[in-house]
Amino acid sequence: MKRTFLVPALVVLAAAAVSLPAAGEGRTRLPEAAPLPVPQQAIEAPAVIEEAPTERLSTTAPFPVGWEDDVYCAGWIGAMNEPVTGRIIAAEYEDSRAMYAVGDIVYSDVGARHGLMAGQEFQVIRPGHEVYKVSSVTEGIGRFYHSPGRLRVVCVQETTAILEFIESCEPAFIGDLLIPFEPIPIPLVRASAPLTQCDPPSGKTTGHIVEVKDRATPVGTDSVVFLDLGEEDGLYPGDFLTVYRSRGDIATLRTLLGEVAVLWTKGHTCVAKVTSMIDFMGVGDFVELK
Repeated sequence: MKRTFLVPALVVLAAAAVSLPAAGEGRTRLPEAAPLPVPQQAIEAPAVIEEAPTERLSTTAPFPVGWEDDVYCAGWIGAMNEPVTGRIIAAEYEDSRAMYAVGDIVYSDVGARHGLMAGQEFQVIRPGHEVYKVSSVTEGIGRFYHSPGRLRVVCVQETTAILEFIESCEPAFIGDLLIPFEPIPIPLVRASAPLTQCDPPSGKTTGHIVEVKDRATPVGTDSVVFLDLGEEDGLYPGDFLTVYRSRGDIATLRTLLGEVAVLWTKGHTCVAKVTSMIDFMGVGDFVELK
């Protein structure tokens, strides 16, 4: 059998490789290539600062005078005997509780015969104390009405109905009255220019603060007050009035106390909110339409 030996061939190739001239020997060397530039590090862009829209920064941008609590929970001054639809005559759990709020079921003394339908909403009201004109204990302005909450009709029978509390401001009781619920829009206003002690009276309608929500004292910014002026006196929701206290018998001598804005009006009364205060104010202080 013929065998092939590769060792001598490898030796010959190795010898030939040794005898070859070094690469580039006898030739002109080319210039070395310039080193590659080191890549620069990425520079982060500065953070973008978001600015509030101009309308939010401007003091003249419209803003709501108050909130739903101010118009639906404050109550109002109305006629001595406001017309009502019916009353709460019983409650689902009257055996275990006497006060009712959101989620509770109550029963009314009016039903389908009186025009009630499922889905209707009613304001719960409660007659309160009589309100008198400033400096009088006999000349009344009207009666104060509390507004404990709002009901929705679940179902009706001929002369009764089942209702559920969907909003609550304070506890309601059996015997509280019902009137149809009417949404009250919250006025949007622009800030008015503040008055100074040197500004003359506007010469417009004047009246008084005659009641304060919850009879709270002291009265300050965001307090809800009631005035003896209404739509029949030329007041409208969103109007601003200056609150002041007269000094002596000279009408122009006044101490400025702050400012109120009208939330909503009745005939000769209105609900207003204190939007700014310089000094404490209360029942009996004057108001003047700006």
